[in-house]
Amino acid sequence: MLPPPYRNEKKPRSLVTHLYLRFVLRRYLSLVGLVLFILAGGFYYIRDRYGGEPHDTHPPLVPTLTNILPPLYENYHNAELSLPQHHWEQSAPRKDEKFLFVAGHSRGCGWGNAMQELLLNAYMAYKAKRSFVFANYTWNSDGSKYSEYNGKKIPSLIPYSAIIQGPIVGGPFPPGDNTPLAVHRDYFDAVCPQKTTFIREDISEIITYKNSAKEITDGWHDKLANVAEPCVETSINSGQIYNFDVFGDPKAMLDIWPELSASPILTHFAWSPLIERAFDSNRALFLSATSAEPYLSHVSSSYPSAVRYPPINGLLAIHVRRGDFADHCEFLGAIGATYAAFNAFPTMPDQFVPARSGDEETDKAHARPHCYPTVAQIVHRVEELRRTGAGAGLRRVHVMTNGNREFAEELRAALLEAGQWPDGVSTSRDMVLEWEQKYVAQGVDMLVGQRAQMLIGNGFSTLTSNIVTMRMANGLPLESTRFW
Repeated sequence: MLPPPYRNEKKPRSLVTHLYLRFVLRRYLSLVGLVLFILAGGFYYIRDRYGGEPHDTHPPLVPTLTNILPPLYENYHNAELSLPQHHWEQSAPRKDEKFLFVAGHSRGCGWGNAMQELLLNAYMAYKAKRSFVFANYTWNSDGSKYSEYNGKKIPSLIPYSAIIQGPIVGGPFPPGDNTPLAVHRDYFDAVCPQKTTFIREDISEIITYKNSAKEITDGWHDKLANVAEPCVETSINSGQIYNFDVFGDPKAMLDIWPELSASPILTHFAWSPLIERAFDSNRALFLSATSAEPYLSHVSSSYPSAVRYPPINGLLAIHVRRGDFADHCEFLGAIGATYAAFNAFPTMPDQFVPARSGDEETDKAHARPHCYPTVAQIVHRVEELRRTGAGAGLRRVHVMTNGNREFAEELRAALLEAGQWPDGVSTSRDMVLEWEQKYVAQGVDMLVGQRAQMLIGNGFSTLTSNIVTMRMANGLPLESTRFW
């Protein structure tokens, strides 16, 4: 608000001062009116699979106003609480209700880390035939509405249904699958005032290979099979069931992949209507103008993921990390890190063997082109892979990046100078997004990467890892998934 007039001053205002204050007040009231109009929903509709108002296929765009706080996604949270499997009139679980909540789920980490853990937690509950209890994507769990990251405000919590849809967040399983539907944590807490709590070490201390996702999952399955209590959670203090050691181990996912990839957790995974609408609004960046492909908002949400998200022929998606990844790559090189678990399958055409020479600078230099390639190295790799069989027919590039606009423009110019891209080169910075979409935009890039004819990703990145997971689950050829 503007400060009040100088009421305690005895000296009367001059005419100039009076006119200036009146001018500022008018500008202030105009801005307030515009903000209220936006917050009232004047610029776009919100719709999700649980109901709500219909939306235009090409909704009007929200102007950039730097003084607006990040969205809190209340409509999505309310829709989650309104899921039909929630029986709020109850004070205890029904006889057919059994739940599993991983209270020590990840917090304060990027979406890539949170998503890979979410998939495994949901699969663990699925295999145990219990309702998976989902919470929020959590940056900060201290009760605050907003947090700060890199000097900017972000939501402390984002409902998962603002990013994904499907069985993980309470959607139906495919016909014939009678697994109990997922429920929201608030419902779990409401009907389960008394909970049976286990710690991670109950399983991790008795299995043979502590990073094996299958041994971990089977261990919890066997333990829960003998638990009659309906309300089960893991201790928040024992942390993640599938932790960073698991997702950083190249062997961790090998034995569980056949069953995980065939489960509805992946076969019926889908991006939220908010993410799909962003793809639809920006489809000119990814699809040719003559494409007859329907808008995702017109495709039934019951379709399997492989049908809903077919490959986009002619599209090359490349994932280029910048920003905080500069220091992280130096750290990964120094410790001799390998590619993330889902990026390290032995059938992948690109394998990375850390140097581990005993000299830290040598090890960093060995990893750097694979983790934080220069513009010249990126262009060289793109031109190299477009000459392969899997790269035949590529006509456009989409650069998925957290780099600033200057970097994105530099890379675009270099790619265009080096090769012929008849349909152009786009970047994450070119996408026009609604207010709520801006804070989950990584999901839009992941959807694009999942569908591209060819992907060149960062083998150390969990965001790339999740894209690779979806590409493999949807049956895209392994030779079309490459790394720097």
